Amino acid sequence: MEKDSKTGYSYVSQYLFINFLNTINIKKVSVTDFLDEENGLEDWLSFMTQQGILNQQQAEKLHKSPIDVERVKEFRDQWRGYLSGPEGNEIPLASLATYTEDAPLFIDKTFTPVSSKGGTEGFLALLSFEMIQAFQQGVFKKIKKCESSLCYAFFVDTSGRRQWCSMEVCGNREKARKHYVKKGNI
Repeated sequence: MEKDSKTGYSYVSQYLFINFLNTINIKKVSVTDFLDEENGLEDWLSFMTQQGILNQQQAEKLHKSPIDVERVKEFRDQWRGYLSGPEGNEIPLASLATYTEDAPLFIDKTFTPVSSKGGTEGFLALLSFEMIQAFQQGVFKKIKKCESSLCYAFFVDTSGRRQWCSMEVCGNREKARKHYVKKGNI
């Protein structure tokens, strides 16, 4: 999806965990960590619910207890490192299973996973479960980091040829930059 001018999120995926990895962004050479902003995590969770990526039952369960922003940022940064590392690096999937053990999931009537706990444990369990599923379905092999030098976003490349998280934002920006360099304007 293209950039949402109200939220500032440059790329929104169908995957909760990809969207969570993308809660850090770069704009005009300054890094924005949406989780550091006042109510950043709550706003992001609301946005995910509005987009239909989290359902109401999942969101309500997560809000039952506080979420430790520093702990979830640590999780995010660790997984951003794993996914942006050299191809062939081992991804520690076993570590994800511990989160789902801490807050077991149940499947609701719409076949959607819902954590048995709220707060930090529930949120990390939900992310971990989705990541394990994505790995089993081969999605991890298709995760790429946007090739724009001004973007931190990850996306799922289903075509095998995609370079940017969004052609409308990053693709056009990079093509324009290359054009100006070629013309000698930069």
